[in-house]
Amino acid sequence: MEREVHVGISGEMRSPSRRRLLWQYLASMRLAVSLLVLLAIASVIGTVLRQQESYSSYAFRFGAFWFQVYRDLGVYNVYRTVWYMGIVGFLVFSTATCITRNTPRMLREILEFPVRQRESAIRAQEHFLELHSELPAPVLQDRLLFLLRNSGYRPRSESHDGRGHVAARKGKFNRVGYFLTHLAIITICGAALYNADVPVRWSEWMGTLVPETNFNMPLTSIPHSAWMPLHNPAYRGSVTLPEGDTADVVFESAGDGYLVQKLPFQIHLKSFHIKYYSTGMPRDFVSDVVLYGPKGQILKSGVVRVNHPMSYDGTEIYQSSFSDGGSLLRMRSFLLGLPAMAAGKLVGRVGQTLKAGSSGYSISLKNFKMTNVVPWSSVDGHAHPGSPVINLGPSFIYVVHTPQGEAGEFKTYMLPIHRDGQSFFVQGFRETRGAQYTYVAIPAGPHGGISLFVDYLAALQQTLSGGASPTPAVLTQVFQQVAQVDAPTMSPEKQALFIRDSMLAMTQMHDYPAPFILRLSSFHHRWAASLQVTKWPGTIVIYWGCVALVLGIFILFYLPQKKVWAELRADPEGGSRLLLGAGADRNRLEFAREFAGWREALESSSGSTSTSVTR
Repeated sequence: MEREVHVGISGEMRSPSRRRLLWQYLASMRLAVSLLVLLAIASVIGTVLRQQESYSSYAFRFGAFWFQVYRDLGVYNVYRTVWYMGIVGFLVFSTATCITRNTPRMLREILEFPVRQRESAIRAQEHFLELHSELPAPVLQDRLLFLLRNSGYRPRSESHDGRGHVAARKGKFNRVGYFLTHLAIITICGAALYNADVPVRWSEWMGTLVPETNFNMPLTSIPHSAWMPLHNPAYRGSVTLPEGDTADVVFESAGDGYLVQKLPFQIHLKSFHIKYYSTGMPRDFVSDVVLYGPKGQILKSGVVRVNHPMSYDGTEIYQSSFSDGGSLLRMRSFLLGLPAMAAGKLVGRVGQTLKAGSSGYSISLKNFKMTNVVPWSSVDGHAHPGSPVINLGPSFIYVVHTPQGEAGEFKTYMLPIHRDGQSFFVQGFRETRGAQYTYVAIPAGPHGGISLFVDYLAALQQTLSGGASPTPAVLTQVFQQVAQVDAPTMSPEKQALFIRDSMLAMTQMHDYPAPFILRLSSFHHRWAASLQVTKWPGTIVIYWGCVALVLGIFILFYLPQKKVWAELRADPEGGSRLLLGAGADRNRLEFAREFAGWREALESSSGSTSTSVTR
């Protein structure tokens, strides 16, 4: 940027004031580009890193040290940090300053285009031609006007003090592109600030709005300080709805806690449907939703699926994910080490914690899955080219808490798998979260359950505790005694295979962290849909701002401004003299060829000599 120097009344040179320098800096292209680069970098971070997740997930992903660094920088919610909104606001101010400063001059350029131009200004143009012609000045002027009209210009001419003046231009509205691009930036950034819900963020910074960190607190017990205003202009929250349930609030993630946003309507989930690929991955999941008004009237009903939200009164409802909605599970409990003990019965819903009698153990039902598609090779160790995967059917996950406060996590598959002619029930367990499951393949008895294995394990423990050695003969004798009661028709070959598989299962259960095994006998499945509710009134404004930005850029690049001035006068030695100057702000190479064509046409038709300058 050139530094302006002002001349006072006395003729002394003086520098512009600090205020004027600040004004020039705020309106400079250098500042605008710097701010746009910073915004681009921050937006890349916000795009690559998923925003507004729980702090625990970020801590698990990055570790304690980098989690704290990134949290202090605000990268977990980039678009609503003070520094990001400050950059956006400063860019709006800088762009508005630039428009305010340059609008008067550009309006004059659009509305006023003088025909007469000083000789020095003509000579200073990017392309300049001085031509001495034998033709009279009026004839030469007519030929110049003819060339300009053939090139698509609408030239104007006038005479003054015995001299002829010609002016022409294209791209009169090129400056409109400048206005559109700058106004588009202001519009987009202003709407983005509006969507950022600055009043709510301000309340958080001032401490009047405090996120709640207890995720198990009932809705009615959440303090008022964690509730956002009912008429909040912009928000993005989520809610998990089991089938048949209704909600009138959403929860917006805020750091290590959440804020509650009351909705102007109620969302009712009638049903949820999901379809799978052959690989077991979800192909499509759809929520059948009804919106109710404050008086119970139906406002709207329809389906919400991935990338196809439901819209109502400026609010968008998106399908986010799905989970178990509290399926009812009926289970059988097999105690380990107690022979001839009948299996107990437990009934509970996913999410509940059950007491295991008076033993002091408790069971937390964590999750339930209808389908479990795995590679065949992980089941029997062999490849199956025609059917590479197998659906193991329903499974559920539960956590057993001991009276001492220890815990172990278990994963149980309902249906048996078949391998080498035998049937097995798969049971997984792990003692720490994040560790790999250790899987046990429990052989199924002739009646399709695990009671034969449990009774055999109990009888074997009782025999060995009496001092017997685990010889093959003892193992066989103990099993035959159990089989006489549980499986009297079992053949000797089947008995031998069952003993072999039982020994392998007992080895796998060496570190089994619970004194019982739960088996799923039946269930009533219930889905839950996670819906994201978004109200961003500025979004439509952003879209129109983008349209204006694209249109402005198109005008700037494809409607370049071209200006031509000429002065003609009679030559004292006879003939006439032409001064022709022209310039273009875009496509300069193409314009140079156009100017060269004018020069050749004028020289060939007037028998003249010329001097041409191209800068």
